[in-house]
Amino acid sequence: MSFSNQVKEELAREISDKACCRRAELAALVHVNGRIIKTDAERLKLVVQAEQAGTARKIYTLIKSLYGLQTTVQAEPRRRFKKTRIYEVHAIISNRDADLWQRLQDLNAASKKGRRLGADLIRRNCCKRSYLRGIFLSRGFINRPEGEYHLEIILQELSLVKEIQRLLSKFNLSSRMVERKLNLVLYIKEGEQIVDFLRVVGAHKALLDFENVRILKSMRNSINRQVNCETANLAKIVDASVRQIQLINRLVELKGWEFLPAHLRDLARVRIEYPDKSLKELGDLLDPPLSKSGVAYRMRKLEQLAEDIIEISLR
Repeated sequence: MSFSNQVKEELAREISDKACCRRAELAALVHVNGRIIKTDAERLKLVVQAEQAGTARKIYTLIKSLYGLQTTVQAEPRRRFKKTRIYEVHAIISNRDADLWQRLQDLNAASKKGRRLGADLIRRNCCKRSYLRGIFLSRGFINRPEGEYHLEIILQELSLVKEIQRLLSKFNLSSRMVERKLNLVLYIKEGEQIVDFLRVVGAHKALLDFENVRILKSMRNSINRQVNCETANLAKIVDASVRQIQLINRLVELKGWEFLPAHLRDLARVRIEYPDKSLKELGDLLDPPLSKSGVAYRMRKLEQLAEDIIEISLR
């Protein structure tokens, strides 16, 4: 099972104790995947589609708990977004029940007519969270944390896109929009923001799994940077050592060891004897010990002396 489906399975099992939150989540599910049709002069049918069986069960539960309607779930053999089947939840209502009829119409109307959601539907933060949970269940996708961080919500109506962005901003979540074929895609790519989104919608287990992978990736990247840095430093030390030893050997070949002043002679001998040591380590081997800056100063003088003698010998 993909990580995205794991998140949706977890969210599908989350049923709020508050009727207002259940209503807000059902509104989100109906807005993007629902429609109301007339079956005859006396009845209406609410039809809501879902790609996962868990989401379909949740829609069924929400409708039954909120409205007590005659509700059924059926699987349709249909190919959509690489799915071989899709689930449909059907709820029957008599249009003689004007109040319930209107409430179901209102659930379906906001995005279809380009209106903002009713203030009473998402007045509280808990209801906002529930609405976002329903939106993600309907049209959300999240990449596995081992790969690139990416969360997206695929919608069709610009008015609903703006509404979702407004709700996300209430929780300090910033999203961007891009057009993809005939769809509008809201996406978040920052790992910290994706973690916050999972916290907002109540996917706590997925959040922990995501964070565990983030920590491992962070540690691995830190170790890789450290290793790369140490490898680069070692390469610099080796390159410098090879060049210095070549100069010293050529200088000794031309002038002999006694030509060198005592302090430079000691450094030259230590460098030849310990080709893999850094300047700081060479300083510790001298008697008396010398600081890194002191070794660097003497090494520059030694190199310059060697280069001058070699240049004279080539004339």
